[in-house]
Amino acid sequence: MRILIADDERLVRVSLISMLRELYPGEHEIDCAKDGEEMVEMVNRASYDVVFLDINMPKKSGLDALELCKPYFDGTVWCVLTGYTEFQFAKRSISLGVKEYLLKPLDIQELKHFMDAIVNEKKGKKKDRRQLFANKISQAFALADTMGIVNQMWPERKEAQYSIYLFLADTAGNIERQAVYAKLYGDLKENLDRIIEETDQYALFFLQSGELCLLLEGKEYDRISAYLKIHGTEYDMRAKITALWSKAKDFKELYLHKQLLLALSPIRILEDDLTTISMEELRNRSRIMEKRYFCEKIEMLTACYLTENYEGANKILQEMEGNEKLKETFGQIRKDSLLFYLSVVWNDKFEGSAYEELVRQLREVIQKGIVEGCGRKKDLIQQIKDYVAANYMEDVTIAAIGNRFGITPSYISRVFKDKTGEKYIDYVTHIRMKKAREILLNEPEVSVKEVAERVGYVSEKHFSRTFKKYFHCNPSLLASSL
Repeated sequence: MRILIADDERLVRVSLISMLRELYPGEHEIDCAKDGEEMVEMVNRASYDVVFLDINMPKKSGLDALELCKPYFDGTVWCVLTGYTEFQFAKRSISLGVKEYLLKPLDIQELKHFMDAIVNEKKGKKKDRRQLFANKISQAFALADTMGIVNQMWPERKEAQYSIYLFLADTAGNIERQAVYAKLYGDLKENLDRIIEETDQYALFFLQSGELCLLLEGKEYDRISAYLKIHGTEYDMRAKITALWSKAKDFKELYLHKQLLLALSPIRILEDDLTTISMEELRNRSRIMEKRYFCEKIEMLTACYLTENYEGANKILQEMEGNEKLKETFGQIRKDSLLFYLSVVWNDKFEGSAYEELVRQLREVIQKGIVEGCGRKKDLIQQIKDYVAANYMEDVTIAAIGNRFGITPSYISRVFKDKTGEKYIDYVTHIRMKKAREILLNEPEVSVKEVAERVGYVSEKHFSRTFKKYFHCNPSLLASSL
């Protein structure tokens, strides 16, 4: 912590510095002021965690100086050091928000008790503040994903730097992917709590589409960009992990960059394992759109294979087989990264450097899947639709559905849209709005808040906005018109 000692007696300043260094060697940065005016100047120049101040100082008393500083530094803890015991001084100290009132000469155990309490209190407040920050950001991102509205997420800091990271784990199955993400989340959080400075903020959460997202407010932390390379050997699971990141000027731009990173994320298939790459680097890659198109085809094919949509997989393979543009792009990419991705996610061996050989191997694996899975179960997308129709009031986010059915959210999203012609979130909204209308028509006495809860909405405001967008009238008006 940064500490200021304001006292006109040199012996008091030296004694307090000595005690603090004895109790907490090397832990705190300590400055000194010799009078009240110097204290005001120093507090206005720098942000202090703790200020020890004497009441009786030349030029300006400690309490007068505190009165000038207090309105602008709510996060500072103020501790009065004085030989005075008169009640009026203690009373004014309390009215100014002084945390502690210590008498001279200082007792080292009393000082330790005070400092330990401050450290513990600050740790708790920092944890609560960061949790609130993370909750606000994740909720704002989710609302923007659902409604297409990017609201102000948090009061922005002047001159702060903003950055966003997306961590993408590709595995053969959902259980393996969850294990990778769980370890990655825990390790990253532990690392962030250690390196992120007191005044900076971070939010680590999962997007509705399933990817792990990290948002930073404050200075740029190079160690985050190098995290996968430094800690990659700790991930001995069969997975391909990639991170994409970008800088932004504010929260709204961060959300837009999140959308762009997701749009460019198929390119990760062509990157080395444990690579962290910026959006600027991706944009500067040669023929980036052709490569993205190629990778999207691979992702769509993979989604069909993992969801046992073999009809769709064969259709994509037929398109790939005679596509000269895809063949040309294949000739310009690094084959080892692509083959590693396929080997990990398809849980099979892929090799070779010819486009025709790749298509042949993909077809063989798909045919093997058809034989093994023939007649085993009904269409997965229909299972998902049936589940949502029966459980719309519960958590049916695409991430929750992915966990239930053992398929990654991004794959479900692609295949659902390909097979039904609508986005998964639109299907969920349709089911919920249809049910909400039924409740309002059949039970007009039920409040809008209760209807929202019964169809799976936490926020009544969000529900009402969606209902109005869907039916062109407020839910309360529909109920009152009956």
